[in-house]
Amino acid sequence: MRRLFLKLFHRRRMQREIQAELAFHRDMAGRHQGALPLGDTARIAEYGYDLWRFNFLENLWRDLVYAARSLRRSPALVFTALLSLGLGIGVNAAMFSLGVEFLLSEPSVRDGESLVSIELGGNSHSPVQVSDFLRSSGLFAGVTGENEEVVSNFNDGVETRQVYSVYTAKNYFTLLGIPLLHGRGFLSGDPDQVAVLSYAFWRKRFGGDPAVVGRPVNLDGRMCTVVGILPEHHRTLIGFGYSPDLFLPRYLDSTMLAIYARLKPGMPLPAARAGLITVARRMDAEMPAQYKYAAEVRIAPIAGYARLKAEQSNMLAVEVFFALLLAVTGLVLLIACVNVASLLLARASSRRREIATRLALGASRGRLLQQLLAESLLLSLLGAALGVALAEFTAVLLARVHLPLPIPIRLQIQPDWRLAIYAMLLTTFAALACGFLPALQSMKHSLNQDLRRESRMRLRRALVAAEIAISVIVLAAGFLFLRNLLDSSGVNPGFDVLHTVRANVNLPPVGYRDASRKTAYINRVVASLAALPGMENVAAARVVPFNGGERFMTGITFPDNREQRRAFFFWNGVTPGYFRTMGVPLLQGRTFVAADRGANVVIVNRAFVVRYLGGRKPLGTVFLWGADGKTPYRIVGVAEGTKTLTIGEEPQPQLYEPLAQIVNDRQGIEFVMRSAIPPSLQLAAVRRTLHQIEPTAGAQVDTMYSSIGMAFLPSQVGAALMGSTGLLGLLLATIGVYGVMAYSVARRTREIGVRIAVGASRSAIARMVLRDSALVTFPGTAIGLTVALFVTKPLAMFLVPGLKPADPMNFAAVALAMLLTGLVATLDPIRRAINVDPNTTLRDE
Repeated sequence: MRRLFLKLFHRRRMQREIQAELAFHRDMAGRHQGALPLGDTARIAEYGYDLWRFNFLENLWRDLVYAARSLRRSPALVFTALLSLGLGIGVNAAMFSLGVEFLLSEPSVRDGESLVSIELGGNSHSPVQVSDFLRSSGLFAGVTGENEEVVSNFNDGVETRQVYSVYTAKNYFTLLGIPLLHGRGFLSGDPDQVAVLSYAFWRKRFGGDPAVVGRPVNLDGRMCTVVGILPEHHRTLIGFGYSPDLFLPRYLDSTMLAIYARLKPGMPLPAARAGLITVARRMDAEMPAQYKYAAEVRIAPIAGYARLKAEQSNMLAVEVFFALLLAVTGLVLLIACVNVASLLLARASSRRREIATRLALGASRGRLLQQLLAESLLLSLLGAALGVALAEFTAVLLARVHLPLPIPIRLQIQPDWRLAIYAMLLTTFAALACGFLPALQSMKHSLNQDLRRESRMRLRRALVAAEIAISVIVLAAGFLFLRNLLDSSGVNPGFDVLHTVRANVNLPPVGYRDASRKTAYINRVVASLAALPGMENVAAARVVPFNGGERFMTGITFPDNREQRRAFFFWNGVTPGYFRTMGVPLLQGRTFVAADRGANVVIVNRAFVVRYLGGRKPLGTVFLWGADGKTPYRIVGVAEGTKTLTIGEEPQPQLYEPLAQIVNDRQGIEFVMRSAIPPSLQLAAVRRTLHQIEPTAGAQVDTMYSSIGMAFLPSQVGAALMGSTGLLGLLLATIGVYGVMAYSVARRTREIGVRIAVGASRSAIARMVLRDSALVTFPGTAIGLTVALFVTKPLAMFLVPGLKPADPMNFAAVALAMLLTGLVATLDPIRRAINVDPNTTLRDE
């Protein structure tokens, strides 16, 4: 092997050695009488060279160089092929990178393979005491925690803004090994008043000044010292692009933490789970709580495929969506490959003499096939380079997109080894798909040149018909998601979004830890806002639809017959005027009143009654629920249901309690206002009123219509991704139809000239070209619609109620779009056909 590589990189030395050896053998043959003649020394030298060369690689390199010289004489073909392959590979690479970022992103930690997330008692977050107990148990090498559902108030000296924060344990940065751009993380001896800023927040609010480290900033009405700045491409433990503004050490005993632990060296996951169950049982015995920690124990990796596999049930919809997206973009690449194959097939007809000469001179079919495939390989390599560049450009654009979400999502798509491997696979597929069939067709012999041309023309038409069929499938998926977006905008969310204002207020922890102070603040705000001109009703709530929701999976017991049911419902705490303000109809009973405080009364929606009451009359029904599972609650009203998370969801059970009846441990409060004048005219007055009551509280005020962007996000994302992919497929199909019709007109120029010479009208020539186009477009459209009828069925899980994948209107729109596309692609070939000069054509012939 050493000599082999020496020969590879020292070609002249190898040639000198072989020539010297041949000279030696000639000399020996000349000295000995009767020795056999040496023979053809040139052939022997060539054979010697072959023994020490990588023939396949060298031939491939020569073929690529020859392909580059040959393609240089066909700039139109190269431009069309690179545009098709670049778009096809680019959209695939972009969607693959997006899927990797969402599903397989690695958090910015040290040795992420040894980190696990822990859930006890079926809860994603646990009290601080639980993480302390796990840390003292010695089961893990280290235990830390974070609460990512925190909003802080940042005051820059001019106004107070809400910023998204994460409360962490003080060993968070040291245990996880998170790198920092400037400064450091938290230390065990740090006071509570320190903070680590994200890169985006640092650049936006402090201009990227490194000197901010060590300076105080006003957070939640108190001064906190900045101790560190995170790098630009920091990824959190949660993943999915979640990117909070700052990190704060835990300073509230009531903070609930998501627990993370580092496994001891060599500890397998099953052993860690068994040990965790033992520790959870000890915890149940020593720390009695409202639920048993050992009842449901979950330990899972935090990164890569292992995490995806562990969370498969929770991520099924996202996984299916990205799988479908990759399948659709794969079809787009197939369309692009069919386009290029059609072009190469047309080019092969002009090279028939060259190929025949090479075969006559003794070139093997395998060697000739390699040379012909080199052209498609070169085009695929250049197309892949262009496609990856387009994917990176798309990633930069996506990183700047602000998604209408209640949490900050910043996509940080970066090229890595997975994208490189995927791009190599795409390139290989494209090279074979584009070049194999044209190469085989080029090497076939035929005695009748006209028959050979007709055979190639039929093959090109078949390829374009297949391309149209694939385009119809892609376009059907895009139209389906576009219809989904249009239909979702007309779905009634169950409450009034046109006459209401929403204000989200985040109170500073200092001064508002006591529930009575929060209640007094809420009452004062409700009264002040109700006094504004044009305000009809004002109410407060713990959450509002589409901006978060609290869900309970618990047991309820009916004392009349001791029946127990497992219930899963959305829960909210509201003030008496909530239903009237939001425009939610009360079907039975009454709303809350001030006298209900402490009476344990609830209002449920229609879905709750149907699913859990078992035929009981809802008004007056009592069931046992609560922290201990023994507190009686009485239903005083039944409301119509509202959408909660997405606009297309099915009705879900909901339960409401009076806000004054619950222990309000959240710093965030939602206020909703019904206005008699346009809600947008009330925004400034609402902001001013809230600032006057509590200047240190951050407030976000907007119309309800503008604040429910989260509800339409799935439909918008699906329509944007699938719709743009469908349009790209339509564009490529247009190029394909245009190419085959232009080639057909060029091939039949003599025939068209003769027809015109013997009296054919322009309309007859146009009908002839249209008929040829229809022979390609109609069968392709019919086949595509038939296949789309079956392959779009999995999309049903993403559609709003009432919209079916096999919707006739959707298929009619797709068919019409494809037929119009075929017509547009045929216009220029028609123009060329009807402008053929019969005199010039016949004279040239």
